[in-house]
Amino acid sequence: MATLNRFPLFGLWTKVAAEALGFEENEAKCIGHGYAVLYAIRAQGGGRVPKKPKHPKEAAALPVGKKDEPLTNSELGFGGDSLPCEMDDDDRVLKCLVGCQSPKDSAQTPKSYDFNIRSKFKDDMYTQLEDKMRELMSHYDKMEIAGRWIYRTYDDWKKACKAGRRVDLEGLLEWLDERIQQKEAA
Repeated sequence: MATLNRFPLFGLWTKVAAEALGFEENEAKCIGHGYAVLYAIRAQGGGRVPKKPKHPKEAAALPVGKKDEPLTNSELGFGGDSLPCEMDDDDRVLKCLVGCQSPKDSAQTPKSYDFNIRSKFKDDMYTQLEDKMRELMSHYDKMEIAGRWIYRTYDDWKKACKAGRRVDLEGLLEWLDERIQQKEAA
């Protein structure tokens, strides 16, 4: 039985949800990694991500990216939560800043997604799961996906497919297939 830690699976699930909501691939990677980090922090008892700093000195310590790019720090509403992000002037997500307290902290970027999430999958399992997740989400409208549905549905499949503290990947593919069939039959 092939299994995997929940963190990369949740990151993939969230990336696919972000794409279903209209985010471009690199934005979705930032969001997928950032949202997974948010819930990892919560699972370790870290509670919610700190709010925006109140003092100018604290705000200046936040990473602001390359100096030649016009960036703004924003809060992105996603899945019923708020993710601190760097956005460009067109409101595209450049990176998420979940858990970042200083410029030295690692932000969530497309590159960090590939390293911390994509690389954890063996063989073609990433593509198989991504395709099934996309297919399932194609049966929902954006308003259904936009809220707490992302976490609630993840929580359902994580419990249904658990293998200790990991997830049975074949079981997850079957779970996704069953939900797709249910939506198609409805």
